[in-house]
Parts: sequence; C-alpha cells; structure tokens
Amino acid sequence: MSLEDDLEPLIYVNLRAMELIWSQVPKELKNGIEFITYVKTDIPYLYYSGLVDTERYTLKQWEDAFQDCLGEDGRYWVPHEKMLWLGRFRYSKTVSEPFDPLKMRMGQYSIDRLWKIFENSIIPSCSLPKEFLKNTFDQMFRQQKTPQEIFAKELKEIKEKGEGLNEPEFLPIHLTTAGKETFIEITRDHLLNLKHLLDTYPSPRRKMETAVYQMRMEKLQQLADVAKQPQKSAFEAGEDFREKAKKSLKEMLVKASENATAGRKPMDEVIDIGKVQKQKRPPTKF
Repeated sequence: MSLEDDLEPLIYVNLRAMELIWSQVPKELKNGIEFITYVKTDIPYLYYSGLVDTERYTLKQWEDAFQDCLGEDGRYWVPHEKMLWLGRFRYSKTVSEPFDPLKMRMGQYSIDRLWKIFENSIIPSCSLPKEFLKNTFDQMFRQQKTPQEIFAKELKEIKEKGEGLNEPEFLPIHLTTAGKETFIEITRDHLLNLKHLLDTYPSPRRKMETAVYQMRMEKLQQLADVAKQPQKSAFEAGEDFREKAKKSLKEMLVKASENATAGRKPMDEVIDIGKVQKQKRPPTKF
C-alpha cells in the first residue's frame, strides 16, 4: 500500500494527528521495521471510543481495514505507512462540549420542540438505536401511551424471572392540550433521568466529547494553579509572570464558554487519543 496511490483527502487532513499518535505509542520491532500491535478486542474498542467517525464508517469497515495486518500470532501488526492510511477513519470534525440535559429549561415543551432536542442532541449522544428511541418517543408523546404500556413485554419478563427483581419505577408524564397543540411538562427529575440515560449509554461521539472536555478543564485548572503560586523568577522585562498566566486563563475561559451549538473547535488542533484511553481501559495505544 502506498499513500501516493490513495489520494483520499481525509488521509492528508489527518496526517499530523496520525503522526502524533505514531510518535507517542509503544512500538515493536520485527525484521528491522517498527510496528504498533493490537489484539482482536482492541479494534472494536478503538471504534467505540470516539476515535472513528461512526457516522461515516461502520464497525465492519473499520475491522476490515486491519485484516491485511493480521499476523500468525493473532495480533495486528500496523506499520507506519498503514497508520497514516488509517487516518481516513479518524473523526476530524469539530468536537463540541458534551450535551448536558441539566442545562435544559424546566417547564412545558411542545411535542415538536421536544423532538427537535431529541433529534439534535439526545439521540446523537446515546448508543441506543435511533429507531428504538424514536419509536419510544412517538408512543409516549404522540400516541400518549404510558411507559407500562410501551414496555409491557419487558415488564412481563421481569415478573416471570422473579429472583427479587423489582419492576422499574417510571416518572409520571403530564400532558396538557391548548387548542390543537399538546405540551409536555418537563421537571428536574425528568432531566436527571435523561442525564442518567446518556451517562449509562453514551455514544462514541459523546465519549470523545466528554474526554476532550475533561482534558480542557484539567488544562484550565493547571493554569489556574500556576497563577495562584508565587514564582521566584516570575519577572520578565518588569512584567509579573502571574499576571501573564491570569490573562491566559481569562482568554481560555472565554473560549471554553463559547456557544457549543456553534461548533466550537477543541483547545488543541490534535486530540491525544493515547491520553484519553489511559483514563479508561486497554488498549493504551493508537
């Protein structure tokens, strides 16, 4: 395989990021050539971690891309050129802050307004199938069925299994009609339930957004800590280093508070996937 033979623009867009990843992860030497190695379970983990653009590529396409690297020992041996080629799969769009349901206002929502929030923010943040979430929404709000009616089959299975399993408690849903339009009353408890849903079933995109957001906040905290600590050699040309740090902190806080719906860019152009993964589970590479 040669990069010159494959002119897909995404490879070149992501060259810098893939080179950074290559330079920072451990490698093994075989026949005088450096490789990054993966076991079989690493490949789907990388897909679901947020590294891959899951809207553009399926898991099968991602797994198939590694087949020519499969060694006799069952591991995948990825050389430098192949690593750069894999840049075509990398998610390279703007990484916004993760959607926080607790920032939604409490009160009445029209069905269409609430669906827009589901469609644009909740569904992309959740790993549950879009069809399942849409069907549940339609039955609950458009057809005005109760949760007990919607999940009757699942509740029946819980009762039949017994073994101390308790039937889940559902929050009451209050619907009111004004003219021809129906409104849903959203409470703090509803928003807490939504957040719990997204935290329990995060989409790959939400995992990436959350990790990047945490890294940004860590950088802000580190800068704030520096600004609080006196520096013995903190004067350059008569200017206090701490004042410089405070100024930088203010600029970063302004950037961090930009409207997330406007597609704010991440603080750094390249996301260090290796650092993100160290906070989770193996693999620690890619």
